[in-house]
Amino acid sequence: MRFTTLRHTFLTGLLLILIGCSAEQESATEAGNATEEGVSLEGTNWQLAQLTVLGGFVFEPDDHSKYVLNFRSGNRLTGTSDCNSITGSWLQDGMALRFDPFATTRSLCLAGSLHNNLILYLKDVNALSLRDGHLILTTPEDGIEIEFESRD
Repeated sequence: MRFTTLRHTFLTGLLLILIGCSAEQESATEAGNATEEGVSLEGTNWQLAQLTVLGGFVFEPDDHSKYVLNFRSGNRLTGTSDCNSITGSWLQDGMALRFDPFATTRSLCLAGSLHNNLILYLKDVNALSLRDGHLILTTPEDGIEIEFESRD
């Protein structure tokens, strides 16, 4: 009788562990599918977390809120890049993304600004991905990565 109770307890515990592992695996699969299937950027707002440029150099803005992209309805893009404004259109097809047309004001920002580098690479963006809740924009040039965090 005691052996049967121990065996039953052991099997119940094992079953609960297996169910837990299965649920965790399904959640990971669903998160992976969200990235593979695409996500709509419409209505989202992002601020620059870091910019990785050629040579693997990583730049982080002193104030993330000075570098913002707003993906508005009707594929309208607005934002700021330090002391300049961004405007244009965004076109998304799955995980492909491009900005066309894309324009900025041309004020001269203070030393240390990431404006010139950010705009140089934003105009060439051709793909997006999501990683740990961050929006990652890439260009055809290998090694360029523009990472944004949500402002919401």
